[in-house]
Formats: sequence, C-alpha cells, structure tokens
Amino acid sequence: MSLEETIQQFFDKQMRSKAIRTIGVGTATEIQENSCTVLRDGQPELLDVRFHATEDTPGSRIVEIPADQSSVIYAIIDNQETEAMIIKCSEIEKVMMKVGELEYHIDENGVMIKCGNDSLGSVISGFIDEVKKIIVINGRSPNVVALNALKVKLNKILK
Repeated sequence: MSLEETIQQFFDKQMRSKAIRTIGVGTATEIQENSCTVLRDGQPELLDVRFHATEDTPGSRIVEIPADQSSVIYAIIDNQETEAMIIKCSEIEKVMMKVGELEYHIDENGVMIKCGNDSLGSVISGFIDEVKKIIVINGRSPNVVALNALKVKLNKILK
C-alpha cells in the first residue's frame, strides 16, 4: 500500500468516526404522494421527507404512508437535512405494494389488487354481472337479489 493510500484510509476512517448520523422522532404533516413534512420539537421542520429509500420509487416496492399527525421515526441521509426518509410510523394511512405488474393498495376505503390494467374488484364484479344474466329453463335461476347484495359487499372491500 502506498503512502498516499495509507493517508487516504486514515482520513476516511477519521471522517467516518466523526460523522453525525441522525435518527429521530417527529410528527408527520402535509402528507403527499411520496413525501411529507416532519415536525420536530425544538428543531426546524424537515421538508419532503420521503416514504421510500429512493425518491421516484421505481420497480418493486412496499411503501407505508403515515397518517397525518402520526408519530414517525425518521433518518437523515448522509447528514443532509434535505435528504431524509420515514423509517416507521405510529399510524398508517395507506400501504402500497408493487411486484412486477402486480399492485396491492390498502386504505380505509378498501383493498385494490391489480395486475396490469385488470383489477380484482372489476373482474369479480363483472363475473357476478354475467352470472345474473343466466336463465335456467328447468331448475332455479340465480338469485339476482342475493348476487346484487354480494356485489355491494364486494365493492365495500375491493376497489
């Protein structure tokens, strides 16, 4: 190892040992699609704190979106207060998951499961509509009232 490399390693080690890494607790406000503001006691607020490790969240991922005014644990990335992310939150507003073409979203309005352009809710709803059209000559036709009640229940759960 050259003298220059030894000196560089020494300085790198010294800088890493003095680096301040911040993890703290705050309150999530101004919730947006991919980020929020975090209020901290006695410290400036953190703006555009992201919910995912990368800002644009490409590809497969799981993202928890905190509820407004919920407590959050945040991390400041590379000691830059302009670069921070939520690690955990006390209340979740929405969870989104994507793996390849499959998407899964859950919030207080229900669950959405989608693959490409097809959602599970619309596929099952369409299936019920087609079953209601069945007319049986000998025997019993489908109970349209019961099928409509099932469709209403389904639409409360699946989007």
